[in-house]
Amino acid sequence: MTNEPAPAGPRLVLAWGTVRDAAFPDRVAAARQAGYDAIGLAIPYYRSLLAAGWTDRDLTAVLAAWDVRINEVEVLFGFHGEPGPAGIPGRPGLVYADPETERTAYHLADTFQVPFVQTVGTFDDRPIGPAEIAAFADLCDRAAPHGLKVALEFVPYSSVPDLAAGLAVVTAADRDNGGLCVDSWHFFRGAPDLDLLRTVPAERVFMVQFNDGPVPAVDDDLMTDAVHHRLPPGEGDLDLRAFVRALDRPGIRAPYSVEVYSDDLRRLPAPEAARRTAEATRAVVASAVRTA
Repeated sequence: MTNEPAPAGPRLVLAWGTVRDAAFPDRVAAARQAGYDAIGLAIPYYRSLLAAGWTDRDLTAVLAAWDVRINEVEVLFGFHGEPGPAGIPGRPGLVYADPETERTAYHLADTFQVPFVQTVGTFDDRPIGPAEIAAFADLCDRAAPHGLKVALEFVPYSSVPDLAAGLAVVTAADRDNGGLCVDSWHFFRGAPDLDLLRTVPAERVFMVQFNDGPVPAVDDDLMTDAVHHRLPPGEGDLDLRAFVRALDRPGIRAPYSVEVYSDDLRRLPAPEAARRTAEATRAVVASAVRTA
């Protein structure tokens, strides 16, 4: 199962949301067969596996059989919010600054040597000031003993809405294990600034999430659009080649975490969804680098 050579091209991570309904063995097998090096894992999904009787030893055995690792866990929501339910319509289970979710992230890091955990702000437009920056710094400090780097994902409908805001937080927090998750969908749906993207310090780019989408968005509610209407790279209207070129520079070593939340993709078998998104990503990246 582990002897097939990986296809040429960039290193790829199969993000949890691309095959969100797949059983764990199917997810891991689909990743390897499509040439992904690693997978992402959502904390609620991990908890559901434990509730279904899986153990960490079982999961480790599946990963080892396919020579796949876990690259990222998601998501610590509302890193600067008051702990408790977020109160977001349509997201009844979402909790901000949840200590139990954080402990689970650290357990995953310790058990599976996961290098990255994602965090986002609160889903509102509250301002970011010294207290919020201190909250991010504190999160980084709590994660550091577990070998975790904290990747702050800017999201256009959140308190950290764009690249400039995210970079300001991680710069002011000034933690070696605090950096950015740069998601192409959120980048272009927010306030896209390719000039700024080209100048982000390489050591602050921890994760790159890759996906496409139509312009304009299908749904005016961007939170809804983000989880239903993304497209595989190259099938939408986002300028992904410019995005790739802005990040194709010395010092940036983040793989492409292919995260395509799509109702259409969700209807496909996991192997087909993984193959289609991997091939699409390789094609876009190769085209961008070739024409740079």
